[in-house]
Amino acid sequence: MKAPEKIPGKFYNDYVMDGTAIMEYRYFNDCSDETQKLFNDNFTQEVFSNYLQKAENKERNYYGPTDDWLYEALQKYPLTDKSICIIGSANPWYEAIAISHGVSNCTVIEYSKRESFHDKIIYKQPHEMKGEKFDVCFSISSIEHDGLGRYGDPLNPIGDIEAMEKTRELLHEDGLLFLAVPIGLDKVVFNAHRVYGKNRIDKLLKGWTIADQFGFFEDSFDNNINGVNGTPYQPLYVLKAE
Repeated sequence: MKAPEKIPGKFYNDYVMDGTAIMEYRYFNDCSDETQKLFNDNFTQEVFSNYLQKAENKERNYYGPTDDWLYEALQKYPLTDKSICIIGSANPWYEAIAISHGVSNCTVIEYSKRESFHDKIIYKQPHEMKGEKFDVCFSISSIEHDGLGRYGDPLNPIGDIEAMEKTRELLHEDGLLFLAVPIGLDKVVFNAHRVYGKNRIDKLLKGWTIADQFGFFEDSFDNNINGVNGTPYQPLYVLKAE
């Protein structure tokens, strides 16, 4: 499989919201067999044990300060004995954070096939989900990719918005979604990710109530310079379905 390199003309205006979002290009072929093999090499007991130790020590991993904000949120909204769903996983880092915070079980929804290595963690592809409900969902740097084709998903200008609607269906009535996506000026970096500005974020959060937020600044939506070492700035929302 090969990820698409270009946006079909009929979709372009929908992706940029009729010109209200910037378009840039940065290509990834993360659905290729070669890349998937590299991802699969991360899903071992050895890698997970290392991550678990880091999570127990409240260390950062790939997304830097986002992990700090997640740890802060989990002090206020504990996971002990809760069922959790993680949306998207290129490595078992957020699985390790969940297990280190005492969840009862952890289901990971991932486009690619993954093998489990822990008795509390199960991996499922989207078509394998059969109406399960959870106390908590994590979506950390995941939903901004939906509909861009990078991971083998179909091109869809509103793939991210549809993913948020589907996520609501995964939660119990009082369930919480911990959501981190790139925040700044509205932008599509095809096929890498989206950045959510004042226009797109309202569409993304429609049907959700913001229960809390961590890592936001006064100018969070006014520029795209708050990232660290090339990693997009991703503060954390705690959301409840309306």
